[in-house]
Amino acid sequence: MNPNEYAAQQAYISAQVMRYVTQLGGFMARPAMSPSAWLNLLSLIWPTIVAARAQASALGRTFYDSQRAEVYPDLPINPRPLEGSDFHVFVRNMEPARAKMSQEDSPRDALARFGLQAVREVENAGRQQIIHAVANDDPIVEAQEAKDEKVIRGWARVATGSYTCAWCLMLVSRGPVYLGADKAGLDLPDDTAQRMIAAGEDVSDHMQEWHAGCDCKVVPVFKDEGWFGQEAADRALEQWNDATREARRIQDNDPTVHPSGRNKGQEMTLNQETLNALRRRLKSGDITMTEFSALAA
Repeated sequence: MNPNEYAAQQAYISAQVMRYVTQLGGFMARPAMSPSAWLNLLSLIWPTIVAARAQASALGRTFYDSQRAEVYPDLPINPRPLEGSDFHVFVRNMEPARAKMSQEDSPRDALARFGLQAVREVENAGRQQIIHAVANDDPIVEAQEAKDEKVIRGWARVATGSYTCAWCLMLVSRGPVYLGADKAGLDLPDDTAQRMIAAGEDVSDHMQEWHAGCDCKVVPVFKDEGWFGQEAADRALEQWNDATREARRIQDNDPTVHPSGRNKGQEMTLNQETLNALRRRLKSGDITMTEFSALAA
C-alpha cells in the first residue's frame, strides 16, 4: 500500500463518518441543546466512532507494515495492537464543537464543526497507530544493532494541500521526527536538528497536534534520504525560513503585540510572527498549500 492509496482509503472512512454524524446531529441541533442532550448525541454516534476508529487503526497498521516491508522485507512484522477507544476521552475531545451546537437556532457551520471534530477523533486513531508502531518497533532496532548500524525509524507529517493551514505547513517543514533506539524521547539527527534551528524555534512538541479538518497524514520513514514527502517538506522549509526572515525584520523594526486574549499587549514570539507572515502570504495568494502537498487525496 503506497501513501496515496492509504490517504484515499482513509478519506473514504472519514467521509462515511462525516455524513452519518452530521445527518444525526442535524436532528438534534435545534432548539438549544442541553448538556444531557449533547451527551445523548455523543452516545448515539459513539458505536460508529468506535467502528471507524478500528478501521482507521487497521488501515494505519496495514500501511505501516507495507512501507516497512519495502525497506526491511526479511524482518518479522511489528505486532502492534490496534488503538483503542475511550468514551470519556471522546467526550472531552468533542468539547470544542459543543458551544455552537448548544446554541438556540445553531449557526449553519455548527454541524460542519461537529462533523470535523468527530472525523478528527477517527483519523487520530490511524495517526497514533503509525506513531506508536514507529516508537515500538523492536525488530528493526534489533536488526540494526546486530549489524552495528545507526537505527533509523521515524515518521513525517505529510499534507494533501486540501485543508492545510499555516500551522500545518510549519509542522510539515520539520520533516521526519526520528526516535532513537537508545532514548525514550526525541533523538534528532543532524539534518532534523538543523531544520529546527533554521526555523527559529523548536516546535517538536506540537508535531502530534491535529486540528479539526486537518488533512495531514502520518508517513513512516526508515531512511535518511528519499522518504515520501521529502521534497514537499523541503519546499515548506524554504518558505518557512523566508517567512522567518520577514518576522525577524518586523521584530527588529515594529514588533507586533497580541491585540486580545490572555497575552494582550505582549509581543508576539518569533514563531507566532512567522505564522502570521505565512497566513498573509496564503491569503494574498503569494503561496498556495498545494505547493507543499505530497499526497493526492
